[in-house]
Amino acid sequence: MVLTLALSVVLAAASPSPVTGLWHARLIPVPGHDVLFDLQVEKGPKGALSAVLRNEDQTIPFSSAEWDGKTLTLTLAHLDGSLVARKAGAGLEGAYSRTTAAGNVTIPFSASRAAPPLPALAKGSASLSGTWGVQIGGPGEVEKATAILKQEGARLTGTMRTLTGDYGRLHGTWSGQNLLLTVFDGVHVYRFTGERLADGTLAGEFRSRANPPVSWNARRLSKEEADSYLPSGFTIARPKDPAVPYRFRFEDADGKTVSSEDPRFSGKPMLVVFMGTWCPNCNEEAPVLKDLHQRYAGKGLEVVSLAFEYTEDVERNRRQVKRFVERYGIPYPVLIAGTTGSAPTSASMTQLDGWQGYPTTLFLDRNHRVVKIHSGFDGPSTGEHYERLKKEMVEAVEVLLKG
Repeated sequence: MVLTLALSVVLAAASPSPVTGLWHARLIPVPGHDVLFDLQVEKGPKGALSAVLRNEDQTIPFSSAEWDGKTLTLTLAHLDGSLVARKAGAGLEGAYSRTTAAGNVTIPFSASRAAPPLPALAKGSASLSGTWGVQIGGPGEVEKATAILKQEGARLTGTMRTLTGDYGRLHGTWSGQNLLLTVFDGVHVYRFTGERLADGTLAGEFRSRANPPVSWNARRLSKEEADSYLPSGFTIARPKDPAVPYRFRFEDADGKTVSSEDPRFSGKPMLVVFMGTWCPNCNEEAPVLKDLHQRYAGKGLEVVSLAFEYTEDVERNRRQVKRFVERYGIPYPVLIAGTTGSAPTSASMTQLDGWQGYPTTLFLDRNHRVVKIHSGFDGPSTGEHYERLKKEMVEAVEVLLKG
């Protein structure tokens, strides 16, 4: 009897949960305009669940995964977001919610075991692989981007690079006439639809969450055009007075004040980074900054991040910064510099001209004068641009260290 009971407990712990395995999921910010992604839910040897969010080959681990027999709860704590769903027949239904600058946003969610069907690729259709010059928006509000696309049959992947970073791992389909690209990474809820026009250009509609759609168009770029379509991230922002040391004074998540005038920073070159825990590109830059700190701290490099958060809630902001620090194992100070709403007029920003957004990385010499600024961050989805930027950041740090 004891043996039978023990065996039943072991089998129960080892048996698969009805929510484990691969789910083909979608957010539905607007009916009929789904944003697609995958979920992989696994059960460990001790019965604990883990889960990752997947956009093709880009994976984002959830900070926690729980199944109580009725409800699946997947949390992205560092983004203050959670996906909550219940079984609905053979699928899942629920919602994803997170705190934003505009308040709490909730988007309907569903998932099934069946993968969305691929369209039939028209025979002899043109390939979309390559780099495209993109314009998003209407007159007076156009954002330029470069789309880096890769097509394999009816599958289409890529990203959009802009002045403030990239759109993450876009993925979708191409029929030979019509395209679909979406991404959900905990923050971005993006959907591009479009068609190939008679002149070979692309045009369509872009949606972000439930916001009204905006138009976009694109033309294929030659290699020479692709290299110059967007300016270098090192040419956009600049110090108002290069001779004046850059200064900051803010509290960390424990309430301790940290200042650029502290003795620990005296005579040392520094990287000062404008970021937010909510910012996807800032999350992608964090491991790069950590690596630079580990490689060069012994030679005198200091790194400080200035976090601009969504709300005025001090305790929430401290909690989010602590979660961010823990997630990436950050060894350098991350200070709470203000909110996204107050950032443009804050003392940390008004020392600069041309600030575009997050992240922005300042390179300070030993006298704390700004000698270089990089706007945005090309994440792993940008491929060779990501590798190039990492190399350029290393070179810039080594110049600082040489004085």
